[in-house]
Amino acid sequence: MNFPTITRYNWMCCSIILVFLALSSPEPLQAQENQKERITIQVKNQPIQKVFDDLSKQTGLKFFYGEAIANRNVQVNLKFKNAPINSVLNEITRQANLYFKRENNTIAVSLGNAGNASVPVTQDRKVTGIITDEQGEPIIGANVVVKGTSKGTVTDLNGEYSIEANGKSILLISYIGYLSEEVAVGNNKTLNIQLKEDAQKLDEVVVIGYGTQKRSNLSGAISKVTSEVIESKPVTNVLSALQGEIPGMVIQRSSGQPGNEDFKMNIRGVSSANGDSAPLVLVDGIPGDINMINPQDIDAISVLKDASASIYGARAAGGVVLITTKKGATGAPKITYNGNLSISKMTGMMKAPTNYEMAIMDNEANIHNGSAPMYTQELLDRILSNDPNPIDHPLYGGWKLFFTNTDWMDELLNNGVQHKHNLTISGGGEKSNYYLSAGYSKQFGVVKYADDNNTKYNLRMNYDYRITDWLKLETKVALDNNKRTDVGSNGAWVIGEAILDMPNHPVYNADGNFFTQGGWSNAVALAKESETATFKTREMNGNFRLIANIIDGLTLTAQAGVNYKNKNNEDIAKAIPLYTWDNNITYYTGAGSPEQSAVDRTTEETVYQNYTAYLNYDKNFGPDHHLDAMLGMAYETEEVRMFMARRDNFISDELWELNLGGTGNMKNDAKAEHWATGSTFARLGYSFKNKYILETNFRYDGSSRFAPGNRWRMFPGVSASWRISQENFLKNSKVFNELKLRASYGQTGNQEGIRLYDYIQLLKFRDDGWGTKLIYPFGNGSQSQAMGLDVLAGVDRTWEILENVNVGVDAAFLDSRLGFSFDYFVKMNNNMLIPVTYPSMLGAEAPYSNSGKLRTNGFELTLNWTDKIGNVEYSAQFQLTDAVNKLVEYGGADTYKLGLNETREGYPMNSYFAYVYDGVIKDQADLDAYKKLEGVPSNIGIGDAKFKDLNGDGKISTYGDKDGDDGDAEYVGSTIPRYSFGLNLGAKWNNFDISVFFQGVAKRTLFREGDFAMPWSDWWRYPPQFYYGQTWNEDRPDAYYPRLTHGEIRHWNYQASTLQKINAAYIRLKNIQIGYTLPKGALQKLGIERTRFYVSGQDLFEIHNVKGGWDPESDKAGFNYPFQRYYSFGIDLTF
Repeated sequence: MNFPTITRYNWMCCSIILVFLALSSPEPLQAQENQKERITIQVKNQPIQKVFDDLSKQTGLKFFYGEAIANRNVQVNLKFKNAPINSVLNEITRQANLYFKRENNTIAVSLGNAGNASVPVTQDRKVTGIITDEQGEPIIGANVVVKGTSKGTVTDLNGEYSIEANGKSILLISYIGYLSEEVAVGNNKTLNIQLKEDAQKLDEVVVIGYGTQKRSNLSGAISKVTSEVIESKPVTNVLSALQGEIPGMVIQRSSGQPGNEDFKMNIRGVSSANGDSAPLVLVDGIPGDINMINPQDIDAISVLKDASASIYGARAAGGVVLITTKKGATGAPKITYNGNLSISKMTGMMKAPTNYEMAIMDNEANIHNGSAPMYTQELLDRILSNDPNPIDHPLYGGWKLFFTNTDWMDELLNNGVQHKHNLTISGGGEKSNYYLSAGYSKQFGVVKYADDNNTKYNLRMNYDYRITDWLKLETKVALDNNKRTDVGSNGAWVIGEAILDMPNHPVYNADGNFFTQGGWSNAVALAKESETATFKTREMNGNFRLIANIIDGLTLTAQAGVNYKNKNNEDIAKAIPLYTWDNNITYYTGAGSPEQSAVDRTTEETVYQNYTAYLNYDKNFGPDHHLDAMLGMAYETEEVRMFMARRDNFISDELWELNLGGTGNMKNDAKAEHWATGSTFARLGYSFKNKYILETNFRYDGSSRFAPGNRWRMFPGVSASWRISQENFLKNSKVFNELKLRASYGQTGNQEGIRLYDYIQLLKFRDDGWGTKLIYPFGNGSQSQAMGLDVLAGVDRTWEILENVNVGVDAAFLDSRLGFSFDYFVKMNNNMLIPVTYPSMLGAEAPYSNSGKLRTNGFELTLNWTDKIGNVEYSAQFQLTDAVNKLVEYGGADTYKLGLNETREGYPMNSYFAYVYDGVIKDQADLDAYKKLEGVPSNIGIGDAKFKDLNGDGKISTYGDKDGDDGDAEYVGSTIPRYSFGLNLGAKWNNFDISVFFQGVAKRTLFREGDFAMPWSDWWRYPPQFYYGQTWNEDRPDAYYPRLTHGEIRHWNYQASTLQKINAAYIRLKNIQIGYTLPKGALQKLGIERTRFYVSGQDLFEIHNVKGGWDPESDKAGFNYPFQRYYSFGIDLTF
């Protein structure tokens, strides 16, 4: 399909890359470098720090100096015009007693000798060493001073220092952003010292759209997570590490199956009724699959949540997640290895009743149904004695009645195992640096016998090369491979069978074959005999970026990225032989006989390309003004091809190649898709005295998903902040170290949840709704498959546009030990795409129109505390997020049903409507009074459920009067979590460290559904164990649940009502890790620089009120693969 108005952006972006490479040459830059060595400056009583800033701006040179210099109240007078920089530095030395050491473009500043220092008692000697940070990287320009004297020096480009000191001397080491250290010299000639970051003093750099900013200059709502947070959790999926860590981001799992956790992620709630509201994820600037990336490769993650996301326009409706991967650092090769081994146990699972409990509940149901109980006291006694001898079933001919008990969950499930390993090599020289990483992990699930596991391989190479002084190449290549094996197409399926298998059925018959009777399954047989379903995903990412420094402050970046993904899935439905007690054979599962064994194979190939070019101008004008401007263009395209084939009636159950299957019931399917977007974007930021900050941005996007006249839209954004703490009236405040107000407004677009070609009238093959093709016969005896209209073309359909409003405040108190941040936001989708209602006789699906409205509002709160008591450093951080949505307009759709409703006008998404449970009917008088209401079943009796007549119209009904009120159904909650929170605690003492993380949700609603909502939902389907002893009976008149019965009244008792409502709020100990680092040099003879051991636990316990063994985080109160607790041991090595 041709998209000329978008494709031209591809050529324009490529042309920019070629033109700037052709026109740029090193000669003019060299001349410019010579010019930059000349200085023009005229200042009077100027602080030395501002002088260094001015010199840096004029020359590009970087000045490094420690706190001892930064804290000196030194002012200088300078007057030079086009003078050599050495002349300027010599004058500074004369006035300020500072000395300079230059290497390439770096100048280290040190204190000069006063000349009158007292003579030491003992003789001085040379003391040398290296100053490094916590990652072992050298610190350039750290200040090293002999305490009590004026002797001092600074570290060079390798972090090395040399100073004269005696055995009684104490070295004071300091550097801006790090905690100072005092070290006694003693008899040492070499002292290597590691400085620790002072997190409150570091003005960290945050990655934003197409650039970076200092946190102090941010005016938008942007959160950052560092690699330390991710690496502290031994997980294979980064989303598991991020859960509860980022304010405003809610991450949910729906399964505990390895490799199939089905994470759902949203930022600040629901954005649209279309799609899943997931954010745009960019890995080094290119869209990527966050589930595939190796967590160990991540350096930092930034999350754009408000107008800051507008720079990504059309794909940023759900916010933006920016992932930056690690780079190499200048220095010798550094090799690191980290690995861990984990044992997993289930957090919980629905409990089936024992054989005895099932018999008791069956008897009660029969009695309440007016029938004689099947289990006599003699039979109950035989169950209690675990009698191994079955008898002929008293009710069902050909069946056996067993007295033994089978715990199917125990027979099927056990503990899981996980191990993961990661090896990195990094380093660099004068012109290049490199980072190589190899990761491997394997998770074994909890299903016994079956090949239930997930294997993941990750390879990454990041390589930066400075071609010239003005041109740099960044190359990032990643290869990711994931293979999941399963019992059938979903491990939860065989677990669901285990939940429902009869507790009085044995696993094997008397002859040792897998047992069945009456069509029941056998979960152990399914796990042992089923063929393995495999799901393979291979992904390659290539990202190439050229960065050219054109003039001082102006850079041009050109980037090309490609993502290739290949998926191969295979699912085999094999006829599994099961045997009756008399050893008669039958077959179970997807194939009822060997001839029906079938194979489904699917192959999908996706190729994504992205081309981006942008100019960035960053310049200070004098000491008070800072300007940041950016202008760019982008083009992206994606092509998808899929092929599916199915065959059955194979010649052998050992050979599953498609050509060996029959053709009678074969199925083939295929698709080919393509989409593209083109964009122009810009940002302009201005800061005055680093107090008043204003930023605007826009993006102009076009998408091939819409008709030509509706493809292009503008998405603007604006934000502002005021650093009140920099005002004179607060600058010296003893209360506030930082106080900043923020506000922003921005628009983003959404095109997800709609099909690619709905603006074109399409045809489709017709079937009977069950997959059987409809055939038109013709008079000449020929036949043709029927075709008809697909969705009616929506030519007027266009972008959903979301408006984001945010106000926030950031503050720091008590010497920046206490931090506080609060944001309030409103997100409005005013032209949401919703289906149009047409008469049913239309003969085609109705198109979508931009006539819906969805509003989401909420808040984010973060509190953190960092301090030190003696040798103990400790920290705490608490964050709380809430977002609530409302469908303001949805085409007037006010109809609803009992149970879950995804959309209803005037209510939140995914709302539950239900009757209000009013207890059970207590006695005859209560029964007579309740039967006067209309809509109450005539066969209702004592012990059955009562529901409230909310509208007082004398009847129990879902709908009320003709004006459409709710009748007696009530909105009772939504599945969407409210008040998500996280609590991080950490401490370090000597070589020990500990981190503890709690995560939870304060408000969430689930409903029991399906087989688990109703005891004896079918006459043969036993109730879950939690009903045992909790239902009404003559000896339990105050029980909460209605009586058990096999009769139809059970559908009344256990219909959708607040009886089935589950309060799914919880708090979970998400992670705890205790580590110990060996003293430095302990294993130096083995070439090991650093060794750390740790023990860790993931999802160790939770507090909640969910009954029946279900996990409160799951979105399904029923069949599900259980979540797991992980107990891990790990080691980190640096060579």
